[in-house]
Order: sequence, then structure tokens, then C-alpha cells
Amino acid sequence: MKTKKILCAFLTAFLCVTAVSCGDTEETSTENSDSSVSEIETEPDTQQAETPEKETPDETEQETTEETQPEEETQLKTESDVVDETEPEKETKSNTGNVSAYGTTADINEYITATTINPPLWKVTDPETQNELYIMGTIHVLPSDFDGFPDYIRDIYENSDGIAVEYDTSKLTSDIRALMAFQEKFVYDDGTTITDHISDETYQKAKAYFESIGAYSELLDQYSAGYWYNQLESAMILRLENLSTEGIDAQAIEEAQNDGKEVISIETLDIQADAISGMSDELVDFVINKMLDDMDEIDDYAEELAELYNLWAVGDVDPMLDDELDEIDELPEDLVDDYNDYMDIMLYNRNQGMAEKASEFLKDGKNYLFMVGSAHYAGDRGVDDLLAEMGYTVEKIQ
Repeated sequence: MKTKKILCAFLTAFLCVTAVSCGDTEETSTENSDSSVSEIETEPDTQQAETPEKETPDETEQETTEETQPEEETQLKTESDVVDETEPEKETKSNTGNVSAYGTTADINEYITATTINPPLWKVTDPETQNELYIMGTIHVLPSDFDGFPDYIRDIYENSDGIAVEYDTSKLTSDIRALMAFQEKFVYDDGTTITDHISDETYQKAKAYFESIGAYSELLDQYSAGYWYNQLESAMILRLENLSTEGIDAQAIEEAQNDGKEVISIETLDIQADAISGMSDELVDFVINKMLDDMDEIDDYAEELAELYNLWAVGDVDPMLDDELDEIDELPEDLVDDYNDYMDIMLYNRNQGMAEKASEFLKDGKNYLFMVGSAHYAGDRGVDDLLAEMGYTVEKIQ
């Protein structure tokens, strides 16, 4: 099965967990290879020790005293020490085709063709009140040489009172209790483990991969199949050179906070968590197995991710979902309904909620720059289409 659709959904819906998984988002996988080696271990090793077993009062107190340091940096130092001791030969090289801790690398720049940045942008107007709202599509990872928005988007931002994003991830990276509460959403609470939800074949293959990168412990078995899939996606992303895990959203949040502008979360953590865990056991088993089989196809993965970036950079979102029918055709017949249900949870239901939130802003005259993942505008059920159906005037800005 092609990975483009699943990858697109991952980059669209997994904003929170991507921000958490990728550690120091100001570094690229090339610039900070030692940190990259430990980034994926931050969640399986550290979370598992804290989340299923809960913290003691002393541990909580200790974590609180460390809040002057970013949580990711504290964890990465600990984890990289372990990796350096056990697998020193797995240092990431700077050239494409070399072997990192996660496998052979690929340079995202080899597949990026966009030379100018004109991201997807619409102006939405309420015909009754003439209130306006600019809505923009984002992408959650970027090439490391991305140098910012064109002037017309800068002007919209400067004239806004704030930004509205899927979720303000700074609340997670600055608050250990909020981070732990989010991570707890991916721990089975019904007495089951991962082995009750995916096949033994898939479990053993995934376990072997996590062991090979030093990221497995028995506590990981308590985490959901969707979480395991997310960690495999994170490992793939960390094999891409010249890619920054600090996406448009994270940059905008930081800038707005520095400028004293409002940062509004459009969604709740529960919505983000539901999207991460949205696949049925049968579908996630199939996807994990397929991803593990295709681990060596890192160049194909880089090409597909670069294609999404190229589409975003020229503001062309509809092709992001153009291959949906092809992907469904390649699924086992008994998983087609599961796939459609997953896309409802991952994209279409969330599109409806986002459109309703944009409508609230318009009715209240809120002057925000509305920023959500570009795939939420793709196809004929995107946020822009839903706002037009509500009676608003929607104009694509070129």
C-alpha cells in the first residue's frame, strides 16, 4: 500500500505527539544527530517509567524543580548517554545513504522542487457582518533551510490579534503534568497490552525494530497500537536529513508569544489523542506490518514527504488526497470500511469541528490568523468547502 495518504494524515493530525516525539525542535536530524538518536526513546523509555506506574510525590517534586529547563533537553541528555554507551557505532552521518541509529538516511532536499513559498490561504467573509477571517494551511515539518513567509502573509499576521492553531503545543513542552496526562491517553486502561490488539507476527517485528534502536522495554507493551505506529513514523522522519521537526505551527506559536499575541487552541487534547488512536486494531496491525516491511524504502518515504511540502509551498492542497481511491484499492477488502472510518476520525470529523470554530470567530469578529494542517482543506470536504456551505464567502488568495 502506498504510504502517502497515511503519511499525510499523520502530519495533519499528529501535531501534538510530533512536537513531543521530536525533542528539540530547533535542531534538524542532520545538525543534531546525537539528539536524533535519542529522540524517539524519549517517549517509550521515559514515559513508560512514569505513566503506567505513576510518579511518587518525591519524583513529582523533582520534576517540578526542573521546569526551568525544557523537558526534552533533560530527557535527551539522559537517553543519549545510554545510546552512546551501548551502540556508539550508530552515530548518524551527514551524507545521504549513510546509516543512522534508525537505518539508512535520505536527504529531503534531493526531492524538494518548490523555489517560492505561497502556502494555501483563503479569506473568509461573513456577508451579513462583513467580518473577515484568514485561514491558512500549514505543514508540521519543514526543510531546514525554510526562510519564512512571503510579505503578504507577514502583513496578515502583523495585523491580527493572534493565531488559532490546532493545539498550542507549548502547553505540553512547558508543563510536565500536562505532558504526562496527554501520554496517559495512549496507555491501555482495560488490563490489555499491545499483544491483545495486534498479531504476534506484527508485534515481534515491531519489538525487534525497537530493540535494534535501543527504544524497547516491557513497559512499552502497555501503550496502544496507535502509539506504536506513531513511534515508527517518528523513526522514519528522524532518518530524513535537512528536515526540521519545528513546523509552521510551532514557529508561529513561538513568534506570537514573543509578540504578545493570543494563541488559541482550536482542538482539545482529547481530539488529538482520538486521531492518533483512530485506527481499528486490524487496520493498525496491517499498517505497522507494511511499514516495517518497507523500512528500507527511505528514499520513497522522503520523496512522498517532499511531494507534500512541494504541494503546500505552491498552495495546491487538493492533490494531497487525490490518491485515496488507489490506496483503498490496495487494501485488503475486509479493511476498506475500517480505513474509511479512520479517515472520518482523522480528517473529516475534525474538519467539521474546525469549520464550526472558524464560524464562531467570524460571528464574534475575532481577528485571528487561523492555521491548521493543509490536508484539512484538501478534497471537497475541507474546512474551506464547509465554510462556503455555511454561507460564508470563501476566496482563495493567490
